[in-house]
Amino acid sequence: MALFRDKKIQRVLLIYGILVIAFHLFFLKLGKGDDSYYQACLMESSFFEILWERWNEWSSRGIIEAVLLLVVQQGPWVWMALDILASMLIAALAVWFLFYREREVPAAPVVLLLVLLLSYDFRELSSAGWMTTTVNYWWSLAALLLAFFPLTLGEVRGRVWAYVFSVPAAVFAVNHEQICLLVLTYALYLALRDRKKRRGGFWYVYLLLGLSLVSLFLILTCPGNQIRSAFSADLWFPGYAGFHLVQKGLLGWYSVLLTLYKEMNWTYVIFTGVLFFTVAIKKRRPFELVAAGLPFASNVGLLILKGIAPFCGNDLVHYIVNIFEFDQPVVWYQGALPNKARLLMLIYTVCCFCVVYALFLIWGTTKKGWDMLVLLVSAVVSKVSMGMSPTVYISVERTSVFLNFGFLFLAVFCALEWKREPGARSYFSGAFHKIK
Repeated sequence: MALFRDKKIQRVLLIYGILVIAFHLFFLKLGKGDDSYYQACLMESSFFEILWERWNEWSSRGIIEAVLLLVVQQGPWVWMALDILASMLIAALAVWFLFYREREVPAAPVVLLLVLLLSYDFRELSSAGWMTTTVNYWWSLAALLLAFFPLTLGEVRGRVWAYVFSVPAAVFAVNHEQICLLVLTYALYLALRDRKKRRGGFWYVYLLLGLSLVSLFLILTCPGNQIRSAFSADLWFPGYAGFHLVQKGLLGWYSVLLTLYKEMNWTYVIFTGVLFFTVAIKKRRPFELVAAGLPFASNVGLLILKGIAPFCGNDLVHYIVNIFEFDQPVVWYQGALPNKARLLMLIYTVCCFCVVYALFLIWGTTKKGWDMLVLLVSAVVSKVSMGMSPTVYISVERTSVFLNFGFLFLAVFCALEWKREPGARSYFSGAFHKIK
């Protein structure tokens, strides 16, 4: 744990902690959304009766909801203290995952990392009520990071204390449908990688794989999930019941594009900008630079269009800016979406595949390259899975937290490549002198 002896890390984490505490003490407004429902649950039924009722009539998140029920009954101060701890755990584990192999930790990526974490803590976690949303998404994210922690311990990964916390965290995390698929994807990759190298696999990887498979089975067979899906389809998304699996997958992909391009997703903007900059350091051929720059250029172009739209009478500009209307998915699968909208979806999709190509340009087919690619795929899968639910657009952007966290990790991993490229400084200084 020598990483946390670094004075820079200590100062930044301290500042982050002070801001998180201040936010919880002075800016939170509790009592909205589903919080009041969970606070009143135990007035008429017992703890286990509520969980059994929820399993049969609404949700497979029995473990998460059990924690939520216990916490909200203790009052807001207990939740507040635990949420601050969860935020600090996420920050510390994020710093650990990104920098534990670095001999010298640059301060700028750490600050960027924690600033973006703060933006999530302050903006995205109140849509269903602060307590309900944080326990379901923020605490699940903390549990996910803690579940993966033993995989980073290398030669000391046999330490019992790591598993004492990580195994229960894994059980809690995979109870969330999106995390279940994320863990399943990454654990399957790790298991297959060990099999390919014909070496004994790390037992903890197979534990994660087994837990995610069991959780997936429970999610698919939970009667409450089926009842909620039918109810939500009637209420929010007429016609969803008639979608086949491919259409639901496309609907999930549409939700990814909506997250990236409906409003400015600054995590994605920063990631694509850092990605292009990293490729520009390592590569010189024009085609490679253009391909790597397309994702960032699409963000810049959309930002420009959003800026001029209020002052512009061009129909195409307004069409692009407002393409992600709520009723578009229904129109799309009825075959009535105009060709220019289909073309725009195709352009956005090509830009997303350029992200994959850019990762390949940076790391190639090395172990690090495959790790980064699977990290991206796992994060995207967590969001695409929302296509399996008719509430894909009702749940708003809280369901994007795992996707955006993947972008955040990838952005920092790319930024760390800058100091490993010998010609980076001379290349950009030379370009600066040419411009000058």
